[in-house]
Amino acid sequence: MAAKYDFLSIPNPKDGGKTRILYPKLVTNGTVSWEQLVHEIASESSFEPGTVVGVMTEIERRVLHHLSYGYRVQVGGMCYAEASLQADREIKAENEIHAQSIHFGKINLQPAKNFRCGGSLERADRFRKFRESSSRFTEDERFARLQTYLQKHGAITRTQYSELTGLLRSNAQRELNKWIKAGKLTFEGRAPHRVYKLKEADGEGE
Repeated sequence: MAAKYDFLSIPNPKDGGKTRILYPKLVTNGTVSWEQLVHEIASESSFEPGTVVGVMTEIERRVLHHLSYGYRVQVGGMCYAEASLQADREIKAENEIHAQSIHFGKINLQPAKNFRCGGSLERADRFRKFRESSSRFTEDERFARLQTYLQKHGAITRTQYSELTGLLRSNAQRELNKWIKAGKLTFEGRAPHRVYKLKEADGEGE
C-alpha cells in the first residue's frame, strides 16, 4: 500500500508571495490509535498486550522523571525529548522575574537523524485531494459526490468523507449520521475504524 500525496498551492517566499508554487504534502489516512499499535505489536510478536502497555507506561514515566530534572532524553531510535519553560506573564527586566511565575511548558520532540519514512508514494486520486471549501457544495451535491465515491470504492471513513466534501470533522460525522438515519447509508465496525457504505435497497441481492 502506497502513501498518497497531492500538492498545495502556497505563496512563493522568494518573491514575497507575488506568485504561487506547488508544495507536495501527504494526504492523511487518519490516526492510528495507541490501542491499534498495541494490538499489532502483540499479534506480530510474542509479547502480550499487557506487556506492551506496561513497558510503554514505564518508558513514559521514566522520560518524564528525567525531563523534570532538566535532562534531554533519547526515546529509542525515534526522537529526543526536552522540556520547555514558560512564564505566566511577559518579563521585560531582571527585577520583574519571580520564580513562582516560571513553570514547565510543552515537551518538545526532535526526531532522531535516522528516523525516516520509507515506502512508496503515489498521487492521490481526485477523491482524496486536499479538502475544498464545503460552501462550494450543497447538501445534495455532497451526497452525490459520496454516492460516486462509494460506487467506485465500496466504503468510506469519516476522515475520507471530510476530505471529499470539505466539511470539518464534527460536521462530516453529523452528516454521515444523518444519512444513516435517512436510510441512505449503513456502517460497519466501531470508531475510530468505522466505515460507511451505501444501504442496499430492500430485496436487493435476493
